[in-house]
Amino acid sequence: MAPASVTEADISDWCMACLQRMVDNPAMPIGPELTFTQMGLDSATSVYFVVELEEWLGRELQPEIVDDYPTVAALAHHLANGAEDGGG
Repeated sequence: MAPASVTEADISDWCMACLQRMVDNPAMPIGPELTFTQMGLDSATSVYFVVELEEWLGRELQPEIVDDYPTVAALAHHLANGAEDGGG
């Protein structure tokens, strides 16, 4: 579970670590400015990533958030700035 006041850097660091664990190909580049697609995430892996992120943050997110914010940098910025993304 994320700390009560999570920063953009905290979110970015967690996402990068999670993605490094999830991506099976060690040659696949991982970086905050690369798109999730460029880092090898398909639709199933993206859903798994969002579920893991929800559990860490302790809040519900829309599954398509990785489409709306397609890089770790964009996603972390969005989430750190108090955006509410609760699912329907």
